[in-house]
Amino acid sequence: MIKPLLLGLVLYVILSNVAKIESDIPYQLVLLPALFPWSWFQTSTIMAAPAIANNGNLIKKVHFPRYVLPFSTVANNMVHFLLTIPIILIFILASGRQPNFTWLIGIPLLMLVQLLLLLGTVLFVSAIDVYFRDLEHLLDVFLTLMFYMTPILYPLSALGKYKDVARLNPMAVLVEAWRNLFVHNELPSLVDLWPCLAVTAAAVLIGSFVFGRLEKGFADVL
Repeated sequence: MIKPLLLGLVLYVILSNVAKIESDIPYQLVLLPALFPWSWFQTSTIMAAPAIANNGNLIKKVHFPRYVLPFSTVANNMVHFLLTIPIILIFILASGRQPNFTWLIGIPLLMLVQLLLLLGTVLFVSAIDVYFRDLEHLLDVFLTLMFYMTPILYPLSALGKYKDVARLNPMAVLVEAWRNLFVHNELPSLVDLWPCLAVTAAAVLIGSFVFGRLEKGFADVL
C-alpha cells in the first residue's frame, strides 16, 4: 500500500501545484480513485508475467493447475486494492462527500470486470514469457506508456474530442468508472462499459487459448 500512496502523494504535489491540472473536483479525488485500480492492474501484470518461468522446478516436480501461479498474483494484489478503499473513503469524507448504496453494487461489479480482464491478461503474458523472456522488459515499457494514455492523472473529459478514442483502452473505461463511482456515486452504464467488456471477453478467450496451447511445453522449456 505504501508504494501507490507515495506515488499518489508525489503526483498530487507536482500536478496540483506545479503543473496545475484543473478539475471541478479536488485533485486528490481525480488521482487516487484511478491510481489505486491502476496499481492493481499494473502490479499484477508485471508480477504474473514471470510466474511460470520462475517456478520451473515446481512445475517439473509437482502436478497442479499451472494457471494457479499467475492467478495467485492477481488475487494477492486484489486484496491490496481492497485495503486501499478505506483510504479513498477517508479522502471522500474529508472533501465533504458521502458514499451511498451505489458503492455496494458498483465495487463488486467493477472488481469483477477488472478481475476478468486481469485473468485473461496474465494467462497470455505468463505463457508467452516462458518462451520469450524479454517480454518482461517490454511489458514494463508498454505499461509505462499505457499509464500516461489512461486518464489517471486527468479526467477522461479533459481529452475532449479524443475521448472516444481513449475509451478503446479498457483501463481508461475502468478507471473513469471507478472515479465516477467513488466521487459521484454513479454506477457505470452498459453503454459506458461496453468497450471494456468487449476487450475483457477477448482477453479471457485469447488468454485461455494461448495458455492451453503452450502449457504442454512448459516443463520441457524450463
